Amino acid sequence: MAVGTGGGTQGARPDAFDASAQGAVERRVFVHATPRVVWATLHDPASSAALFPELRFGPAAPSWPAAATTRPATTRLGLLREQARVESLEARPDSRFRLRVSGSGFDSEWSWQLEPAAGGTRVIHSASFQPYDRWTGILVRLGGSSVQNRVEAHLRALKERAEAAESSTSSAA
Repeated sequence: MAVGTGGGTQGARPDAFDASAQGAVERRVFVHATPRVVWATLHDPASSAALFPELRFGPAAPSWPAAATTRPATTRLGLLREQARVESLEARPDSRFRLRVSGSGFDSEWSWQLEPAAGGTRVIHSASFQPYDRWTGILVRLGGSSVQNRVEAHLRALKERAEAAESSTSSAA
């Protein structure tokens, strides 16, 4: 399930997701819903608090989640509370979504890959967290927050909501 954690360059802001970056994690889950339903659930504004409990999103541009759009957010990672900018790095409907959350003391990159499989969707969720100062890392760790826990929580919430949406659309038909 987990794909390693490894070394990375301290203090350097990554340009793209690098699975070897410090704190990088990947998890997979099968969702009994089509990729279209999973994609719609991932971007449903009503679900954002449940899907991303560590973020409180500000207003979105009309083009969100198109690549290169940004929106403000407040992050809650462990004991760290910080204003951040969320940037959509890649948005391919029904197949892939990547975003970067950047604060003054950290960068975190998240990606979701959606693959049709056996009448549902295999979701591969990757994330990395890179603190840029000692205090950021300490505040996040003291609060018991970890990349692994966040990725697993994201997937649990996405699976639950997407399967509920799929069953409501199939029962309505």
